[in-house]
Order: sequence, then structure tokens, then C-alpha cells
Amino acid sequence: MRRRTAVLTASALAGAAVVARRRAAAAAAVPAPERPAPLEGRTRTVRTDDGVELHVAEHGPADTPVVMVLAHGYTQASRLWDGTVRALLALRDDLRVVVYDHRGHGRSGRATQETATLEQLGRDLARVVDEVAGDRPVVLGGHSMGGMTLMALAEQRPELFGDRVVGAAFVGTSSGGLADVTWSLPAPVARAVKKLLPLANERAYRAELAGKGRTQVAALDRFVLFAAGASPADVQDVLAVQAECSAETIHLFLDTFTTHDRVRALEALREVPALVVAGDQDRLCPVEHSRTIADALPLGELVVYPGVGHMVHVERRLEVARHLSALVDRALAGRRPALRSVG
Repeated sequence: MRRRTAVLTASALAGAAVVARRRAAAAAAVPAPERPAPLEGRTRTVRTDDGVELHVAEHGPADTPVVMVLAHGYTQASRLWDGTVRALLALRDDLRVVVYDHRGHGRSGRATQETATLEQLGRDLARVVDEVAGDRPVVLGGHSMGGMTLMALAEQRPELFGDRVVGAAFVGTSSGGLADVTWSLPAPVARAVKKLLPLANERAYRAELAGKGRTQVAALDRFVLFAAGASPADVQDVLAVQAECSAETIHLFLDTFTTHDRVRALEALREVPALVVAGDQDRLCPVEHSRTIADALPLGELVVYPGVGHMVHVERRLEVARHLSALVDRALAGRRPALRSVG
């Protein structure tokens, strides 16, 4: 039985990879834009309520009237915000931007089976905000799992929003219904992959424990993360970050998305200026999911980029930075004079 299941798993994943390769090959290559240099910031460690050390990097002046905290996605790391942060710093000289690695990701401490949940990530985010912002107003932003983390925080601590948290950005994310997403694969292939993916992840995790390296399905990753015609440099950068994610993290966090249903949590943000950003070719969190989030936010602005996939903040980093900068001004309007922009 185990051998048969393993064969079925390999067949389903291979089928998905074949579909991905064919669609990627059909896309016309486009010239790669200039790649941003690695962004160096002031690094620090934030210890969570259960003792896990989170890697945090701060950018921009230390003494600013507002702090922006950005959270990254599943199997990724905070440095994928580098291009957007660099653009924000060029736009403004009065904003401190903070990025951090979720537990189990990047340079942060490991997660466990019990703590690899969106609920725990919400508590971690609260801890980061307390440590880096003090009593300053905060604008939160999250891509994919990072956006879900914002929702988990709103569910746990609704009183923070509107007082402490004065703005929120949801980038390529979802408030629920992920089980119904087919990733633009043929329905039978999508059903098979979703059924067998947990088993494949567990096998990879056990292999990792045995000292074997993790096999990355690069064609499939590229397919679900990017639309046809994406910059090869952007694709390479993102896949390189994902390749560094441990099989343990991939395995442990997978289950938390099956129970993610937090449309009601968005009620805490009804009076908070918000930004919802999506690519209309997002296969992991389809644009309809972003519309659902925007519909739940009376002060939300929806921005959709045609021909862009899940990594919208990487592919459209300059434009996303401009919208984030505008969100800061909207968030502080009426509280104090709007922040000054550069250029």
C-alpha cells in the first residue's frame, strides 16, 4: 500500500510539473530588470512568548512618526521585501520599515508541530510590533501567509486596530476558501496533488531528518508563483529563497491553511484605511479572494495588476511601494499632519 501511494504521489506531482513546464515554455521570455542589491538594515532579535528568536531588520530613520511592519509568505523570507523596502526608502525620509522572518523561516528559530499555525504567527507579529514600534502608530503589511497572519492578529487582538494599528495592507493573500483553489491546474490533477501533497511533504521531512537534501520542484513552484512572461531574474530570486526553506517548515505549516477562514476577523479593520493588492494571474490566492477582502473593508483600496501572479510585490515592487506610501498618508490623515514624501 505504501509503495502504491508513493507511486501515486510521484505521478500526481510529476503530472503537475509537466503541466507547469509546458505552460512556462509557452511563455515568451522578457528582459530582466536591474536586480536590486541586497538590502542591509539594523538587525535585532525579538523573542516570542514561547522563547523562539525571530530575526528582525529595521530600515530607515530610527525616530519616525510611524512604523511599517511587513510580513512575508509561506516557505519564503523577509528579504523578498527588499525591492519594495528600497523603493519606500527612496520615496520617504520619514518612515521606518521593519521586516522579519516568521518562525521556521529565514534566519528565525524553528517551529514545532504545535506552533506552526497562523494563530501562533499572529501572536509573534504582536510581539514584533510591541518590540519595534513602542507607542508609535503602526502600518502592517503582509504577503500571502503574512496577510493571513495580520488577520489572525485582528482575530486575537481587535482592539489594536484603529488605535495602535492605523493602516493595513494585504498583498496576494486570502481570507479563506483555499481548499477550493485549483492553482489553474486541470481539476483532476489539482485534486490528486492536494490529496497527496501532505504525504510527499512528510516523506521529504523524514528524508531531511535522515540527512538527505530537499528536492525542489522548480517548474511547479515557478508555475504557481508567477504568470507567464515574468522576469527571469525575479523568478530566480524567489526560487533561490524558497530552496533554502527546510522540508520541516514546509511539512509543519501546511495544515494551518486548511482551517484558515477569517473574513469575520476583518471586521476589526472596518475603520482602518487598508490596501489590497493582487495580480490577476495569481494561482495560489486568486484575485477573487482579494476582492472578498476588499469588500469587507469599507476603507480599503483594491489594486489589481494585469498579467501578474502571486509574487506581485516582487514583480511590481515600485508600484506597490507607491501604494504603500499613499496608505501611510491615508492612515495618518486626521490623526496628525500627513507624513512628508520625498520627490
